[in-house]
Amino acid sequence: MSKIKGKEKAHPYSRKARQISRAMNKEALLSKAKIDRVNSAMSRGQKIVWFRDRINEDDLKTQKTWTIMEMRLLLDEYLQRNDEDIEELRVKREETRGLSPKEELFVQVMETERKEAKLAGLDVPDLNNGLVVKTLRIWDGDVNSITTIKLVKCKPTDADEVSATSADASAQAIAQATGMVVG
Repeated sequence: MSKIKGKEKAHPYSRKARQISRAMNKEALLSKAKIDRVNSAMSRGQKIVWFRDRINEDDLKTQKTWTIMEMRLLLDEYLQRNDEDIEELRVKREETRGLSPKEELFVQVMETERKEAKLAGLDVPDLNNGLVVKTLRIWDGDVNSITTIKLVKCKPTDADEVSATSADASAQAIAQATGMVVG
């Protein structure tokens, strides 16, 4: 917009005024798109930081890779990370009959994240790949270097699916130990 000459003298209905208006609208759209990209990168970065911190905890520090089921269980943990806060907000809502807009947004974002995870799955670091796990462990949290971490779509587990998988696993273990097929 700074390239337009004579913008102070332009008549409101002139071609110059329309040119100025277009330039202002373009700048507004570009700044909005930039803000959206930054917000998206920040939310993606926060998710990856959570996974990095979780796999660096003492109980998982020695593990080199994760199975798909273990990744899904980690995703369940991720989705339940704010359940206590949301429950406190629901209790507060019942007592006071309202939440602040910030609290409403927090609850709405968590619900949207859960729905997205169940329908399409969430992008999570590919913990099946040892190289990705190593990269994730040494990642400094820089949003610009997220592209070095491979992401995969992962859906959370269902209670029925977990029990069926554990039943299959136990049947396979019995079959291997005894040499007999459990039917």
